[in-house]
Amino acid sequence: MAQLGSKAALKESLRGRLRRGWPLYFFLLPGIIACITFQYLPMFSNYIAFLDYNFNNGWFGLASPFAGFKNFETFITNPSFWPLVSRTVIYSLCLLLFSFPVSLVFALCLNELRSEGYKRIVQTLSYVPHFVSWVTVAGLFYMFLSTDRSGLINNLLELFGFQRHPYMQNANNFLPFLIVSEVWKELGWGTIIYLASLTGIDPQLYEAAMVDGATRWQRCLHITLPSLMPTTSVLLIFALGRMFSNNFDQIFNMQNPLIRAKTDTLNIHIYYRGVVNQQYAYSAAVGLFTGVVSLILVVLTNALTTKISETGVF
Repeated sequence: MAQLGSKAALKESLRGRLRRGWPLYFFLLPGIIACITFQYLPMFSNYIAFLDYNFNNGWFGLASPFAGFKNFETFITNPSFWPLVSRTVIYSLCLLLFSFPVSLVFALCLNELRSEGYKRIVQTLSYVPHFVSWVTVAGLFYMFLSTDRSGLINNLLELFGFQRHPYMQNANNFLPFLIVSEVWKELGWGTIIYLASLTGIDPQLYEAAMVDGATRWQRCLHITLPSLMPTTSVLLIFALGRMFSNNFDQIFNMQNPLIRAKTDTLNIHIYYRGVVNQQYAYSAAVGLFTGVVSLILVVLTNALTTKISETGVF
């Protein structure tokens, strides 16, 4: 009886929340519909990865003969499999190692500024590049690093007696340019997330620490950083979950035909094989492979952060 009573109370509580907050749920509805339409419904297309797909085989090709794991075997036995996977991991880890702590350090530095006006100006200037498209960012890089007279960097090198260098035509320069562009563009976005978390720290903790004689560095080490651990853990989980499916726009726009063979990642490989060459089943198999690996990384990272700091997502 007690169990039935608790279920009835829970149902009544749910009805009460829906009755009181229906305007909020109504405004939330478009976001839910968009999420289902663009995130969940496309998951059914993963079935194509197990077919010998041909669009003309009825029901938009879904009547194609079942091929099992043939497309996955084709991908794994492809000579480019390990170069693509290793390059994707290296690019993602380097971007994570450089961009992740920079936002945290920058947020801590901004938090220590005493002038609110100067803090707002710096924060706004750092946040503006987040709204600039990767097409524009890549265009700026190509313009500044051009070997002709419009290339600012090469003009300065020539002014100081150095030779002009075709930076964007050398695959060895690609990763450093990815890191620089990622840090410049996304620094402000990560900083705002950390600053929002910093505002939630109880000021009395700092006041008590100052009374006890704690220095600024000690307050940062023993109050600020532990308080930011939940936010840092969640951002780390999301970042590792996107390791195999992130930065398509950045890499695609920063590439050029001269270096593409040495800078392709899994996302770029999926685009050219699926969209350009219309090998839909093969590209679906590669996409499903990256999705499964990303899911495993999310679960492992969540378990690790929960064990260390008890701040996991689920």
